[in-house]
Amino acid sequence: MFQMTVEDAMKVHDNLISVSGPCVNKNEFFSGQLSDEQGQIYEAHIPFDKTLVFDDSRIIIGIFGDIEAKSLIGKKLITS
Repeated sequence: MFQMTVEDAMKVHDNLISVSGPCVNKNEFFSGQLSDEQGQIYEAHIPFDKTLVFDDSRIIIGIFGDIEAKSLIGKKLITS
């Protein structure tokens, strides 16, 4: 199961947030749904064809939706 902790988040445009942070089982996430501790579901994807971070313990992903970027900082996101 993929899991990450959001350390940084930035609003890219009205419907896209870029988040980054440490992760485990990076190779188990491609695109799809992630959920947080409260059960909130997020539609997420890896930008481009490859991750922008080459370290297997960190990841950068995009989350779709009209979400306040700072509200994601500190959340643990897991594959649902």
